[in-house]
Amino acid sequence: MPIAVLLAVFIAARSTWAVLLGAVVVLAVLAAGAVLMIRRQGRAYRREALLRAGLDRLDHRRFEELAAELLRRDGFRRVRVLGGAGDRGVDVVGSARDGRPYAIQCKHYSRPVGPGHVRDFVGALCAEPYRGHQGVLLTSHTLSEQAARTAREQDVIVVDRDRLADWLLGAYHLGPGTSGPAWLIRLRGGRRQGAALDHRDGPA
Repeated sequence: MPIAVLLAVFIAARSTWAVLLGAVVVLAVLAAGAVLMIRRQGRAYRREALLRAGLDRLDHRRFEELAAELLRRDGFRRVRVLGGAGDRGVDVVGSARDGRPYAIQCKHYSRPVGPGHVRDFVGALCAEPYRGHQGVLLTSHTLSEQAARTAREQDVIVVDRDRLADWLLGAYHLGPGTSGPAWLIRLRGGRRQGAALDHRDGPA
């Protein structure tokens, strides 16, 4: 085979690989851009959901009532708001569709929840009448790193500010079933679900 032909084949092969590599790079850039756009859209949906609920203007009692409303929307039965004197560290209770009892502690805080609050809640779950309940710590803020670790170790479900926003949107729920990304639920009509739980007017 003449050298010229070999050189032409080599150049053609290199060009093909260059085209393929370029296509892979373009696809990777497009995929990264799509991921960033989805994340940005998800954050925007969460912010709007929290604004619609008037989260930062609720008092503690209305925050508990919001939790109860979300439980009922998820199909929980026998939902009751207990918060107040003598609640023994549990603010809302209810039974999931599979019959499992849940005990929810609500922390409407403007600062992260510390590990002491988690340990106190775990103590309440170890005593009657909440022994055997699935514990849920709901907060309008976040948990400190140590508090989050304690919650994981004690099998306490944490619903922090971001997850609460997803819950309002219908992208997250407690009990049996599946949840999807907030942006996807929103595109499927989750915006209407979030609007149904509008608490911007504050306490009644």
